[in-house]
Amino acid sequence: MPNSILLIVEGKKTEPSIFGDVFRRYGFNCSISDKKLDVDGIGQFDEYRYNDNDRSEVVIVEGPRSRIHGFLKFISEQPVFLERVLSFGVNHFQKIFLLYDVDHNDCDDVIKMSSKFDDESSGMLLLSSPCIEVLGDYNRDREPEKFCHLSEYKKDINVHRNGRTLEYIKDNFESIMLHFLNKNRIDFDEPNIMEHPRLIVGWINRLNERVNLSGEEKTYVLYRYYSTVVYVAIASAKSLTKEIDNYELVKSFFESERQKRIGDKEK
Repeated sequence: MPNSILLIVEGKKTEPSIFGDVFRRYGFNCSISDKKLDVDGIGQFDEYRYNDNDRSEVVIVEGPRSRIHGFLKFISEQPVFLERVLSFGVNHFQKIFLLYDVDHNDCDDVIKMSSKFDDESSGMLLLSSPCIEVLGDYNRDREPEKFCHLSEYKKDINVHRNGRTLEYIKDNFESIMLHFLNKNRIDFDEPNIMEHPRLIVGWINRLNERVNLSGEEKTYVLYRYYSTVVYVAIASAKSLTKEIDNYELVKSFFESERQKRIGDKEK
């Protein structure tokens, strides 16, 4: 039976571009909403009508706030809105994932967000540390880096990738997923990848150091942990996570897709 999946993403352009491309490549019908989830967006998903065929459906939409702290503040002020936004998953979406950056969020906010969104059937948080652009920074031997603004990190990656970070991520997506999948399998010592979204929180909060002093210019994060668990959304959408011990199956999927892409490039 085909899946209907909702991705709530932090960014307006980067995440929709990457995951729209990837999910289509993996055989999904994929729609990218031009609306942003907010108070005026209630009911916006009523417009979606799913095809009566065997292809699973993915809808990508920008979330209500650009940072975890803002999202938490928003839903505390609009609790009915959150219930309305996510409760339609019962009728429209079997699986809901929130793709958000760690950014400069406080440890408590990361924990709180993770605890609120810990179930794919109603919303599971998939973190990238420090941000989704870590996909373009994969397999790089990094020392701890201090950044006052996340834009500094993104600029550094873009220079490293010759101004083609987005293209690099798309072109090397399977290798990137394998890198972080294997890294987290070792770090977390957990063969069930559906546990990885919860376990990454401890590593982020233990290894990254937030320094909040008076004055915005004195606020920084010392990043020691670079990782992501966004592969969970793809593996779950492809129904690869039904068994508890699923790491090898997910790994085999990305290895197979990587070989397909290599073959396509050689034609």
